[in-house]
Amino acid sequence: MNRIGKMFLMASILVLMALNGWAADKQDHICFRALDADQDGLVTLAEFEKYYQDGEAKFKAADADHDGKLTHDEYHDLLGHGSS
Repeated sequence: MNRIGKMFLMASILVLMALNGWAADKQDHICFRALDADQDGLVTLAEFEKYYQDGEAKFKAADADHDGKLTHDEYHDLLGHGSS
C-alpha cells in the first residue's frame, strides 16, 4: 500500500472511531443509565421514582410523547441539560 493509501486508511479509521465515540456518548450518560435499571434505553415511572420521591408529576411533564417512558432526550430536557 502506498503512502497516500495508508494516510487515507488511518484518517478513515480515526473518523470512524470519533463518530462511534460520539454516538455512544450521545446515548450513554451515567445519570440516565443509573435510572434505567433494566438497561432498555427507556426510564419507566417505577425506575424514575427510585431516585425521585413523589416524582410522578415531574415524570409526566417530561414524558413529551406521553408513552409512559422517558427517553434519554426527554430526561435531559427535564434536567435542563437539553438533548445531547
